[in-house]
Amino acid sequence: METVNNPALRDRYLREKQILRHFSTCVPSFLLLHYSPGELLTNPFSPSRYLQFVADGNLLLYDMPDEESSFMIKASSNDVGLLGDMELLDAGFIPFFVEARTDVYTLALHLDRYQQTLLSDPVFLRYVCLSLAEKLNEAVSNTQPVPLKERVARALRRFEVGDVISDIGRRAKNLNVSNRQLLRVLKDYCAEGVLAHEKKGAYRLLRIP
Repeated sequence: METVNNPALRDRYLREKQILRHFSTCVPSFLLLHYSPGELLTNPFSPSRYLQFVADGNLLLYDMPDEESSFMIKASSNDVGLLGDMELLDAGFIPFFVEARTDVYTLALHLDRYQQTLLSDPVFLRYVCLSLAEKLNEAVSNTQPVPLKERVARALRRFEVGDVISDIGRRAKNLNVSNRQLLRVLKDYCAEGVLAHEKKGAYRLLRIP
């Protein structure tokens, strides 16, 4: 993570994402943060103390025991992701892993400085409630039984076309299935032209399922 000293870019993101409309009694001063691909924005072992609006870039959210069922969040002008809302309300909350899949820029407020002020802002609290409700709906939908083939498809969507996927044993363990069950699904995807068998335990992604 790095702090970007570029007021013009910060202000452009604030305007484009209309972030200040989420505040009424509080007019905060934002930091512009940059994360490189593969860098973690939050993780359970070192929770972030920032409230962050995702201004640009793609993120991957997942939990440790079921990383293969992770899902993508894409920031756009109509869908500004918010990170740190749960930590704002409960400092003991253990967040998911949030990983930058591309270069990611966020507009950030340090919770130690702004927490009490934010909790007194009714417009902001309404926005947080909407954000939490959306995350709750997502969590509920993710608790429904998902066929193994779809779970594998979600895992494959983490990769780029042309990537080689290996370490089948670890991936089967993450999915809580046997190697044989996973290999059966991978064989199906080979037959469908999604994967190509490169060598023992290695598959090349030909297209996104």
